[in-house]
Amino acid sequence: MYERIVVPLDGSELAERALTHAEEMARLTGGPIHLVRVIDTLHLDRFGVYGLAVESAAYGQSLDAEERAAREYLATIEHDLGDRGFAVTREIRRGSVWHEIAATIEPADLVVMASHGRGGIPRWFLGSVAEDVVRHATAPVLLIRVATMPAQEAESATTTAAGG
Repeated sequence: MYERIVVPLDGSELAERALTHAEEMARLTGGPIHLVRVIDTLHLDRFGVYGLAVESAAYGQSLDAEERAAREYLATIEHDLGDRGFAVTREIRRGSVWHEIAATIEPADLVVMASHGRGGIPRWFLGSVAEDVVRHATAPVLLIRVATMPAQEAESATTTAAGG
């Protein structure tokens, strides 16, 4: 049914939680796992034209360092998955995260990615890469909702909501 299981990773533990689900889908379909890491170049525009002109050498060094780190990170995960018997490919892209993830997707793929599961105002302020991928993907997307609220915050939120 699916020819490839695409897993976007950003280096975080949260994103890696999608790997277990991707492994299961790869087992069921027999397809390879395709790891994608996007180096977000959009956040580097915050200094405008003048900042980039002054710091162009630093900008290039920063991108190179991020690409090296991404390559090493994906190689480690590829090796771990390979040791467990999975066929793995990997890809590093540069640009807008959701746009580059969507550009990677082929019609016969299944995308498996983690999401913070934010709603309401936090999602509105912070945006959602997962939401943008779902909107623009040319293949099915399996979102793994990961709760990131520490137990202490959850307890405080419950007490506040209960009027305590």
